[in-house]
Amino acid sequence: MSIMVVVRFPVPRQQLADWAKENISMLAPIRALFEKHGRISHQVVTNETEFLDLDVWPSREAYAAFKAEAGAMIEAFESAFGHRSTDAIYDFA
Repeated sequence: MSIMVVVRFPVPRQQLADWAKENISMLAPIRALFEKHGRISHQVVTNETEFLDLDVWPSREAYAAFKAEAGAMIEAFESAFGHRSTDAIYDFA
């Protein structure tokens, strides 16, 4: 059964956008792992103080496999901002 993962990251949207433009090479390997592990869809919502990733994955196992492989890359991304993200997994009813 597919799941929704909500990742919350406490960084202002403009700071994130500016950083992403300058560090696209750091994000590319993570994006490749999204495809490898079957992420179905992706949306981003933001406000002035944080952004949320809303990702649909085919299963909890697929998301866990992604996180296991991408963990070090995600930690490097988070270190650039001095913040850790949090994630919550929701089942579709």
